[in-house]
Amino acid sequence: MGDYGPAALPLHSTRTGNPLQPAQAPQRSVGADNGPFKSNLVNASYLIASSLPSSFTFPSPKDDPSVRRISLHVHPSPIPVAYATVRQALPVILEEFAASHGGRRPDLVIHIGISPRPYYSVETLAHRDDYHITDVQGRSGYEDGEKLWKEMGLPPVLTPGCATTQVPSGSAAPYPPNDHFADTWRAFAPATSDLRVSKDAGHYLCDFIFYTSMSLAMLNGQDRNVLFFHIPGASQDADIERGRAIILALIKTMVTCWIDEKQAA
Repeated sequence: MGDYGPAALPLHSTRTGNPLQPAQAPQRSVGADNGPFKSNLVNASYLIASSLPSSFTFPSPKDDPSVRRISLHVHPSPIPVAYATVRQALPVILEEFAASHGGRRPDLVIHIGISPRPYYSVETLAHRDDYHITDVQGRSGYEDGEKLWKEMGLPPVLTPGCATTQVPSGSAAPYPPNDHFADTWRAFAPATSDLRVSKDAGHYLCDFIFYTSMSLAMLNGQDRNVLFFHIPGASQDADIERGRAIILALIKTMVTCWIDEKQAA
């Protein structure tokens, strides 16, 4: 399945009423999105990301009287749909985020991109190789991705996951989206939303930024607390509002499945 390019979104969560200690509190997430490319004069992923609130709340797990507060950090400008730019820009975005948050990496990261699919999907894996589709600069992804990643000894496929089996209290315990994750997402999302788990991120810029993001975490010995969210390309007001509600539901799902359920286990 082809795709139309990536966006990124960082998040931060804390509880009010029963706050976690600063060293344990889930932190903001970082994100960035793509600019126009090919026939897509407007990139709906950027419209959705830029429409998100700076923070929101939702109830904490059952029997916990506190309220979960999520802070969102959206990269302020779209990233050009180019392999070299993605590779150069993403580390800078994460470094800038850490510099403004006491050296802390985001607890959750979401990348957003548009796809020809008529439904919303969350990706489970990213590929190292075979980026043959040219970007807006007319380049393939070999020199800026596959070649370098092979030299680093990185695996052909990366999935969300923990860097270690010892997960500190208060931090996320990411895993590839599964049926339980999808069911939780549907429970938070508007009724009748067509939400799916995908294993095909497209071997284009969406797949590329997903692998780039997880490889940076892996090389730094950090959790791969990253997801890629594919949306349909429609950009009317109703489409943006629907996508906004669905990504907020996805964020709640990441917090519920990767943080709250891990703590309750």
